[in-house]
Amino acid sequence: MNKVGEFICKNKLTIIILSLIFLVLSLIGYANTKINYDILVYLPDTIETMKGQDILKNDFDMGAFTIISVDNSSQKEIIDIEDSIRNIDGVNKVLCIDDVIGTTIPFEILPDNVIGKVKNGDSTLVMVTFNESTSNSKTLDAIEDIRTLMNGKAKVGGMSAIVLDTMNLSNKEVVIYVVIAVALCLIVLMLSLDSYLVPVLLLLNIGIAIMYNMGTNVFFGEISYITKAISAVLQLGVTTDFSIFLYHKYQYYKTKEKNIESAMVRAISDTMVSVIGSSLTTIAGFLALCSMNLTLGKDIGLVMAKGVLFGVVCVLTVFPAMLLIFDKQLEKTKHKELLPQFNGVRKFTVKHYKAIFALFLLLLVPAYIGNSKSEVYYNLDRSLPSNLDSIVANKELKEKFDIVSPEVVIVDANLSDSDMSSLIDDIKSIEGISLVLSTNDLTKYGFPLEILDSDLTSMVKNDKYQLLLVNSEYEVASDSLNKQIVKVNDVVKEYDKNAIIAGEGPLTNDLIKISDEDFNNVNYVSIGVIFVIMLFVLKSLSLPVLLISAIEFAIFVNVSVSYYTGVTLPFIASIVIGTIQLGATIDYAILMTTKYLELRSEGRDKFEAIDKSLKASISSIFVSGMCFFAATIGVGLYTDLELIGSICTLISRGAIISMLVVIFILPSLLLIFDKLICKTTACFKKEKVKMKNKKLAGVLLAVTLLLPCNLMAATKDETVYSKLNTDGSVNKTIVSNHISGLKTGSYYDRTNLSKIVNVNGKETYKIEKNNLTWDSKGEDLYYRGESSENLPINVSIKYYLNNEETNYKDMIGESGDVKIVIKYSNTLKNRVSVNGSKQTLYTPFMVGMISTLDKKNNSNLTVSNGKVMDNGLNYTILGVAVPGMYESLNLSSLKNTDTITIKYTTKSYEFNNIYNIATSNLFDDDIDFSELNKIYSSINKLSDSTKLLVDGSKKLSEGINDYGTKFNTYANSINTLDTKVKYLNQKYNELYMGINQMDESVNGMVQYAGAFETLNNAVTTLSGYTNAMVENSDKLNTTINGTVQKLTEHIVTLEKIKATTIDSETANLLDEEIKKLTLELQNAKLDELGKEVSELDTNVKALNKNTEVLAVNGNKIVTGLSSTKESVDKLTQGAKELGAGLNTLSSSVSELNAYAKEFNKSTLKLVNGANTLSEGLNTLNIKGISKISSVANGKLKTTTSKLEKMTQLAKNYNSFSMKDKNSDGSTKFIMIVSE
Repeated sequence: MNKVGEFICKNKLTIIILSLIFLVLSLIGYANTKINYDILVYLPDTIETMKGQDILKNDFDMGAFTIISVDNSSQKEIIDIEDSIRNIDGVNKVLCIDDVIGTTIPFEILPDNVIGKVKNGDSTLVMVTFNESTSNSKTLDAIEDIRTLMNGKAKVGGMSAIVLDTMNLSNKEVVIYVVIAVALCLIVLMLSLDSYLVPVLLLLNIGIAIMYNMGTNVFFGEISYITKAISAVLQLGVTTDFSIFLYHKYQYYKTKEKNIESAMVRAISDTMVSVIGSSLTTIAGFLALCSMNLTLGKDIGLVMAKGVLFGVVCVLTVFPAMLLIFDKQLEKTKHKELLPQFNGVRKFTVKHYKAIFALFLLLLVPAYIGNSKSEVYYNLDRSLPSNLDSIVANKELKEKFDIVSPEVVIVDANLSDSDMSSLIDDIKSIEGISLVLSTNDLTKYGFPLEILDSDLTSMVKNDKYQLLLVNSEYEVASDSLNKQIVKVNDVVKEYDKNAIIAGEGPLTNDLIKISDEDFNNVNYVSIGVIFVIMLFVLKSLSLPVLLISAIEFAIFVNVSVSYYTGVTLPFIASIVIGTIQLGATIDYAILMTTKYLELRSEGRDKFEAIDKSLKASISSIFVSGMCFFAATIGVGLYTDLELIGSICTLISRGAIISMLVVIFILPSLLLIFDKLICKTTACFKKEKVKMKNKKLAGVLLAVTLLLPCNLMAATKDETVYSKLNTDGSVNKTIVSNHISGLKTGSYYDRTNLSKIVNVNGKETYKIEKNNLTWDSKGEDLYYRGESSENLPINVSIKYYLNNEETNYKDMIGESGDVKIVIKYSNTLKNRVSVNGSKQTLYTPFMVGMISTLDKKNNSNLTVSNGKVMDNGLNYTILGVAVPGMYESLNLSSLKNTDTITIKYTTKSYEFNNIYNIATSNLFDDDIDFSELNKIYSSINKLSDSTKLLVDGSKKLSEGINDYGTKFNTYANSINTLDTKVKYLNQKYNELYMGINQMDESVNGMVQYAGAFETLNNAVTTLSGYTNAMVENSDKLNTTINGTVQKLTEHIVTLEKIKATTIDSETANLLDEEIKKLTLELQNAKLDELGKEVSELDTNVKALNKNTEVLAVNGNKIVTGLSSTKESVDKLTQGAKELGAGLNTLSSSVSELNAYAKEFNKSTLKLVNGANTLSEGLNTLNIKGISKISSVANGKLKTTTSKLEKMTQLAKNYNSFSMKDKNSDGSTKFIMIVSE
């Protein structure tokens, strides 16, 4: 491949010059390529309606016709207009009512129903026929000339006028399509690449490839306007990523190589492998369109496949030459890449792959429903703007003259007038038929055919055919019209079995049928072809399935968007979108998967492999998807041709959806199914296979050396041919043997045949009893002989005519209901041990039966245990029987599977040979019955485990019930504690009030202490009394301190209670302690304090005698009272802290009580749930698991054992006419029932 790259680099200027020369030639080819604008011509030539079109063209020179509504013209003017139209090139004949009645006969004398069909107000109908087909250039030019001639005085309708308007509109828009696509792609590329010049060169390269493609279409003769409109933008979107890939490789190798030529050589080498492989799937997808019966698919498919091929060629030749020539300019125009690295997207995909996979499964159902239910339309008028001249004309023809769907009925010219009249009446009687015209109608109104102009009569009748013009009230492509066409066809065939219905309506009806078939076929073909290609490219069985599933999901989502948004698609869009989107975007999936395989085969774990694969490919996928989107979305939004717009809109939307699916959903599929991928992909199994092959080769070598020649290779395959009588009895049996794998020398065989003949060689043999010795020459040996042995399958045939058993000979030539009962009996009965008991099993045989019946002579054919195939001329009857299977397995579903019953009605009975093929190879040699035994073992384990689970659930229920009872008791205790704590809190409040009163009294005493300051002169006198005052003060302090100490001890005790469970006994003790505390405080406040006050009062009286002494010691009294107040303050603070503790305790116990009540309710629910669980598991065990175990260990296990034995019996039966015990072989039976 380097040589190719070197050649391109060396001859870059020559390549550019040649490309320009080919470009000029392509422009010439493009200018001379004919364009077809009529989709109906792509219907197969073999269908009846197309044959009808050929008759109209070849026998009546009516390749096409149109109906003109002429306004404001007299009879004379209309005749002049007719003459002018006749002179236009391409026009065959012109007809209006004036050609029948002339200008002298007034319209008024004609019947109203005739006038209403040809004239309405100032408008008169004129019919024009053309020599060439609807879309022929001469016909279209003639339509254009008629419009010019009429200069607005007439409206020209019909298919040719529609085709002309379609052509004009398409030609006007096609250049704009390309400009829009190029402009949008240029924007995407400018943002995605690192140079302003590269996008221009890239698009120039693709433009050259597009022109090559469009120019070479001249070799096809003509292409459709749809192909012309979409092929350029599709090619642009599909092949852009090829050029991007080459450019990135070139930039990469520029940093590795010493010059740009060497870098380009390596870039071309890498690109050639990747691009050619990638383009294969795209080309395959487009070529799948060639499988459509509607040859428009072939038109699009071939042009697009050719376009991809030209794209690849230009990417590998022209684009490298451009890059090399403009390399300096590329460097000057470089800029920073604006495209993000998508690291967040990559991390999100890997981290949330399970959620993405779940979303994929969730969306799959609505996507599939939307895809399958999406609606399509086939009326081609609907895809055109309503203001086109032809659409306006057809609308007027419908409104004024009820001309909606004109059809032409072609019948035999020799059909009698009476039959023709009856035919016309029958057609008119069909609902929805508004008009039937023929020459017979003219004679009804007094116009003999003889007086009419021969040009007029030749339009509707010649020596082979005559025509009826039929008009329907129903729209083209509507269900009503399609059903009506079937009815008209049935009526016409009654009068002329070769009659044909032609016209737009019947053609569209065939289009609908063929398109529906094409829709399925083209999808299957594209998936199949791409699957095979990926099978070889990826060397994996699972990856093609996953990749196609991902893109098919994207297609489902794409089409379902139209369904859920209420958009009806044109039929061709719904057919081609699946193939185009699959072929064009599967490359995205292959690009990432290839990198993933590379990394996994290197030993990377699956998460790292996906992460790096996304990192390497996500940018390329994004740019490719956006280019594909940009190339098509502009066309979809701009065009007035809905058919083109729908296709481009679907493709652009599909590109984005496929891009998102590959970036998000495909990685999740690869991660989920990683183990399956590793097991089914060659690159993961290569090393294992090599080692396995080495071991296998060693074993085979050893076996080869040890085995004798006769054991090593000889295989004897025999075919037993038996001619059976008509009742199934054996007439003669001949056995044909084929021995392969022989070596030169003697070969020892065994046989019970007589009249042995070597049929294909010169080997000789010797026979002694049943021992046969051949003089082998090392070549395959073929011999045959006759056998008198009984067949392993007996055949019994009985014949019935009109439910009476009879001999087949007596039925010959008779008519009536025939029944043939063929019963097969298995004679190979064996007694074998099954699960320890002896049972009768038959060596299993399957018998295939085939016979044929003449379809013309027989009808109402049915067959039991078989199927009937109809090829149009004959019925082929296929039947299958398994004699002995029911007796061996004793399964009701196998009853009567040893009998084939054929029933049919015959006009004249003829005997038909019955061919039977029997073989014992009924079961697959690879059936592993050990796996079934593992299942039975697992079922038994499940049964045992279920029993343990039932026992465990019972114990769980009992334990939970006991727990519930105990917890209820605990909850009641907590409730009692809550009540007691609240009572304690209440008593504390009373205590606190007493302490406050004490505090107030001490404060009062402090206030009176100031009076002693006035007694300073009595200091000496009060000395004795002061001592007494001090003693009393000490007593008071001692009493108060003792009370505080006791209160403090009880507070400590209460704090400890908080952390322990409080029962009723402790609560009672606590109450008693509180009462004592209260009593002591009261006594301290009233009794002791009262005594002290009395003593103080006595001393005060004494002090009155000597105020000077009291004044001296007054300060000491004040000091003592201050100390007392401090103690009382501490007592108050301690009481407050006790109160806060009691409040916290009360709140906590209340909260605990609430929780206990709620938990108790939950416990009750848990108890009920445990009981229900226990009962449910018990029911499951009794009604479910136990029964499954019983069936598995009973009848099912017995059946499996029987099948295992029967499989072995089938393997052991490999000879009918005997064979050497050391040779392998097979046996099949062909039994022919004949006269």
